[in-house]
Amino acid sequence: MAEVRYGPNGESLVPGTKEYEQGSTTRPTPVSNQNLPTFTPRTKPILVPGVKDPVNADEAKAWFKFLKNNNKARYEQFIKELAARGVPKSAAQKVWADAVDWTQTVDAVSSNPEDYLDILDPSDYAGATKKYGTTKVRDERVTQYSPSAGAQTISDTMEQELGRTASANEIAAGTAAMNVAATKEPSIFEGTTTTAPGGKGFELGQTTTKGTQTTGFDPTMFARNFARSQPDFAESFAAKNVLKIISGLLTDPNAIGAVVGDGR
Repeated sequence: MAEVRYGPNGESLVPGTKEYEQGSTTRPTPVSNQNLPTFTPRTKPILVPGVKDPVNADEAKAWFKFLKNNNKARYEQFIKELAARGVPKSAAQKVWADAVDWTQTVDAVSSNPEDYLDILDPSDYAGATKKYGTTKVRDERVTQYSPSAGAQTISDTMEQELGRTASANEIAAGTAAMNVAATKEPSIFEGTTTTAPGGKGFELGQTTTKGTQTTGFDPTMFARNFARSQPDFAESFAAKNVLKIISGLLTDPNAIGAVVGDGR
């Protein structure tokens, strides 16, 4: 039977291995824990405004969480400082938590979290908004007509008003003018949107929007005016009236007396 040999940490070694050949027949004495170096986590004292003694990170964060109730004036001052830097009030708790963490970093030059306000980037907190509440809404929209949609509207109206099809130049000019006019008459919705906690199946809440919608640009009216601005509209209008009179006479032959009587 092979003799027992031990490794440097007192472990038994397996015969036939390289470690066994280099092992010792005497079990080494374990190193006393008293001689090992101790490790103390890096911490820095945090100076909370209005508190005499330094506190730790958890205490500092809890202090701000209830600051609005315990010292409203100091809380409002902090919110004012945030606003001056373009940070929304809704981000206050996050800013303070980041400020406390900042005081514990290796390169932090201050133990006062409020000093963090002078170096923060407001864009880091731009997305911190309230989850629920009511906001004012204004939705302004302008319809732009595609070449095909513009061509259809202009062509149909020219046919109705002038009795002829529109030329390619008239369609292009009418569509371009239609889109310019549309930008001056947007469709506008004004109202409020309220977001509230939702019930079962609506984990993200429920939103209600109320307001007034005003009608925007009317392409039909524009196309009609565009057609009537063409040089041949007067001729077409006169021709339509003559045809209307003739049609009336054919329907009621006695109407010729009325036409002659009133000078027509």
